[in-house]
Amino acid sequence: MALIISADEIKKNLPNYSPQKAELFHHESARLADQQFEAGLTTNPYKKVILLCGGTASGKTEFLATQLHHKRGIILDATLSTEEGAKIKLKKILKARKTPIIYAVIPDDLKRAFIAFLNRDRKFSDAHFYKTHSGCRKTLLWIALHYPMVKINIIESSYTKNQLQFSKIAFDTRKQFVHYLTSLQLTESDILLRIRKGLYE
Repeated sequence: MALIISADEIKKNLPNYSPQKAELFHHESARLADQQFEAGLTTNPYKKVILLCGGTASGKTEFLATQLHHKRGIILDATLSTEEGAKIKLKKILKARKTPIIYAVIPDDLKRAFIAFLNRDRKFSDAHFYKTHSGCRKTLLWIALHYPMVKINIIESSYTKNQLQFSKIAFDTRKQFVHYLTSLQLTESDILLRIRKGLYE
């Protein structure tokens, strides 16, 4: 059974927390998650460390619950939306002589993900959606270019018959993989425009 570290779960135990004010508790819960992560690296015997990556409401938590929870490893449920944050985590994992593995959950439709984001109990500003989806894509490409030894699994989330589905995307060559990550790159403004266009089509 995995050791799962999740800032969203930590939030629920913070004094005065409510889902409607989730964004106000994000910094503190992320800080505590980082502390738990560091402790796990030094005290937990598992050699594999899974870092989840993906924008908010992409389906990461559902993927974790249905596909990863049974794995023997440390799992950090996070967005990996900054290169610096990813760099710090990867360095700590390697220093602890453990093996980092990335699972990136990418929604097939940003409009669909945004609607899911708006309907969640945990409330964040719209800017949080744009920032995490743009940032995680940039971070993925950065990891691929600077840490080629780190295995990155790309999981596409989609809805079929009103049920969230996950499909792993396979690549024949490294060049094809990097090309795919390059094609994913979107600025926050790009994402905003795509969502607006999708909502009013």
